Amino acid sequence: MNQTNQIALDKIQGQLERKYSITDETEKLVLKDDLEHALLEVLDYCNRDTLTGNMAISVKELYIFNLNMEGNEGETARSEGGVSQSFEVGLPSKIRVKLNKYRLATVRTL
Repeated sequence: MNQTNQIALDKIQGQLERKYSITDETEKLVLKDDLEHALLEVLDYCNRDTLTGNMAISVKELYIFNLNMEGNEGETARSEGGVSQSFEVGLPSKIRVKLNKYRLATVRTL
């Protein structure tokens, strides 16, 4: 991982540790792993190797989205007791809209 991405991840990790009162070392390692996963998803969506501009905010938002979706993996909709829930699949549209300006086009041959 390059230095720019690592600096951004360390900053986000510190913010999330304060937000969620994470003090246990094992929980910090899990947070770090989940943040790296969110970073890779964001970079992959934008076809980039390095965070640029405000992409770090989207990494943080994607981490929080993934945290809230834990336990609902693989579900697209659910109905319990007359209450229906729908789940967004893939990157949430709110995050996609923010990242679209950072996307790089890829050239493909015929």
